Amino acid sequence: MAQRKQPSAPAKKAAAKKAGARPTGTGRPPTSSRSGSVGRPPTRKPGKSIVNQRQTPWTLIAIVAVLVLFAGGIVAYAVTRHKSSPQNPYTQPEVAAAKQIKGIIYHQEPQHTHVPNQSDTNPIVKYDMSPPIGGNHSQYWADNCGTVYNHQLANENAVHMLEHGAVWITYNPKTAAASDIATLKADVQGVAYLALTPYQGLKTPVSLQSWGYQLFVQKASDPRVEQFIGALRHNKNTTPEFGVTCSDPSWSAKAASESRPGHPYNGG
Repeated sequence: MAQRKQPSAPAKKAAAKKAGARPTGTGRPPTSSRSGSVGRPPTRKPGKSIVNQRQTPWTLIAIVAVLVLFAGGIVAYAVTRHKSSPQNPYTQPEVAAAKQIKGIIYHQEPQHTHVPNQSDTNPIVKYDMSPPIGGNHSQYWADNCGTVYNHQLANENAVHMLEHGAVWITYNPKTAAASDIATLKADVQGVAYLALTPYQGLKTPVSLQSWGYQLFVQKASDPRVEQFIGALRHNKNTTPEFGVTCSDPSWSAKAASESRPGHPYNGG
């Protein structure tokens, strides 16, 4: 029996092409219909993944910016307020004119509450200086319109007049010379914001007090007496309640006579 001849390779290819099948044996992908070139299909560039993108936190940045601006505003307001706020009148710095007076004592006295309160009708205030140069005091102030007293006043009434700018001159009745007392009386009489009283136990014959300031001298003729009065009598830079009259309408001759050490006049 005669053997059939096997179709040749070109014949197989033609048959496969006719049947719509891919030609085999080449090992290559089909030709691209767009480029007409043979090889791998063009690769697409990978896009940025939304998940992997690093997003800018604009909301957080905005919140931080607002907080910084708010804090800056608070600091600016505080600085401006501090600069514009007046100095505490009870703790003002020592004035230059007072610094020039040899032996002067400067001591800040921030306390200035009126006593008595509701539970104490006639309190005695303990002061840290003698005579006192400030602190809590009676609501009634001793007349200091150039007033000369022949007896010692209660500290509580005398301190209040210092708050209004008075210079309170005191003398030790046991050690001050009669001539010095006469000189002081003449210097004080009728001069607003000056008052003169004796003061038992004074460590020198004469002393001068204003709010926060004190000077002890041996004689009325000491030039520092005049310097003290000139520098501190009703000085707006040292007087906590500047401009208040030297006369208390409630302070009468009766009030003056009742004001004694340990017994301040508190009305009535």
